[in-house]
Amino acid sequence: MISADEEVDMIRIYVLAEDYAGYNSPFWAQHGISFLIEVKLNGVRRRILFDTASYSEPILFNMRILGINPKTIDMIVLSHNHFDHTGGLLGIMKEIDRKVPIFAHPNIFKVSFAIEPEFTYAGPPLGKRTREEAERLGGTWILSRDPVYLMPGVFTLGEIKEEEKVDFERETTTSLYKLKDGKIMKDSVEDEIGLGITTKKGLVIISGCSHPGIVSMMHKAIKISGHETYAVIGGFHLINADKERIQNTVKILKDLGVRKIYTGHCTGLKAESIFLEEYGVRGFRKLHSGMVIDLPRP
Repeated sequence: MISADEEVDMIRIYVLAEDYAGYNSPFWAQHGISFLIEVKLNGVRRRILFDTASYSEPILFNMRILGINPKTIDMIVLSHNHFDHTGGLLGIMKEIDRKVPIFAHPNIFKVSFAIEPEFTYAGPPLGKRTREEAERLGGTWILSRDPVYLMPGVFTLGEIKEEEKVDFERETTTSLYKLKDGKIMKDSVEDEIGLGITTKKGLVIISGCSHPGIVSMMHKAIKISGHETYAVIGGFHLINADKERIQNTVKILKDLGVRKIYTGHCTGLKAESIFLEEYGVRGFRKLHSGMVIDLPRP
């Protein structure tokens, strides 16, 4: 059995898609997130594509600038069903052009939407035909509510259950709904999964939007691995959160010893400014398309 006690030698994360492209940048931005995570352990390298943003074209454009061949992708993780994390899947799979596993939650294909101030479809672009097309292009769906080890030291978090959430994160920051048996129900985005990677300096946690709450996701990763957290990377979905929730999040991450924060997308300017104030320029970095993150860092 693979153990979470394994510590990878190196992580390199390429930000292939983000809402922000950076200043004076040749890279393309788009709404959503996509990371290419390169992990090395004992001389073995694996490349994990985490999310596929809204569209494949900007991702493939940015990969060309970065000198990355899509055919080198070994596996795909989809954090949750929303279009800004799954929309580019088929376009990228056409370029991979070989068999790859696709890890996700079993509810990745549910229909999600907002109804205020008006109806807005959230996803997925992954209907039955899209699921079958992904399989035709070489994808094998690995749909699990439980954590799954992708390689030694690298694991999905699985579903964050309600009883696993800290109190202030039990309510999502966005009012979303889903269809179940023809009925409209509140959507807690139970299908969101994150990624945990153990290093010699501690856990690196990667999230898409953190709808279940980034603190709750971090607690789950610590429980699975037994490691403390070194860095947290991704969207934290605090864009609609009140100041108290933002301050609680920042305080707990600091109290738990998180040393590096890389965030953007749905985190929001208010939260980003508080993270910057608390962590300073050495501890906080705003994500942007084309960014390359090497971990662990001093």
